[in-house]
Amino acid sequence: MRAIFSQYRIFRIRPRIHYTWFLAIVLITVAIVTHFSLAHPLTQSVIIGLATSLLFFLTVGAREFVLNFIATRKGIRIENVTLFAFGGLPNADRDTTVPVLEVLLAMSGALLNLVIAGIFSVIYFALMDTGHILVDMLVQWMAFIWLTMAIFHFVPGFPLDAGRALRALFWKITGDYEKATRIASWTGWGIGVTLTIGGIPLLVVAQEWFTGILLIAVGFILQNAATHGRRQVVHRNVPDTQ
Repeated sequence: MRAIFSQYRIFRIRPRIHYTWFLAIVLITVAIVTHFSLAHPLTQSVIIGLATSLLFFLTVGAREFVLNFIATRKGIRIENVTLFAFGGLPNADRDTTVPVLEVLLAMSGALLNLVIAGIFSVIYFALMDTGHILVDMLVQWMAFIWLTMAIFHFVPGFPLDAGRALRALFWKITGDYEKATRIASWTGWGIGVTLTIGGIPLLVVAQEWFTGILLIAVGFILQNAATHGRRQVVHRNVPDTQ
């Protein structure tokens, strides 16, 4: 796993940007260019696509800031947060958290997804009659992306919100944080593999190019995030030999 490390801390938390963000930026830009290829000039569509990608990245970062602010207020120590295209994966100190707090954070994340989707939807419906290009392209796609995100996070695969709740459940049952993380992360990895495999027939057989590529990309990102979450636990338990 490689990630771009930030040299700065935001409220004592160091953010990390995962390399799969480059894939997300390309997908969002291509989606917008393809969708509006006949209605707007190519250059204009590319600029709006890149702007949408940047705004999406900023809103994901803001979402994680709120969640980690809640976590720190509850006494959870967080060293860093890796930002994936669907959210963040915090590296939290297990000794400062409990299953009920994990469920609280998962529920907060799901609620934030709906709030962000609702905000962009309200803006779009309030301004849709203006016919402005930013409303037609940027705001409309942001509302669509966050609505999709809100639905996607109900999939019980770690580190999605439902997956974090699943880990908390296994943690409560087994009393073992590492084991619960491994079970939930393997579940997330399996869902990611299923999405990736499911995108291949759409791409090859049905000729649904964008949908197929999107499923493969989402599955790939989820596999990476789940693997990263599992390795966090493994590396934390490796004894220091120096």
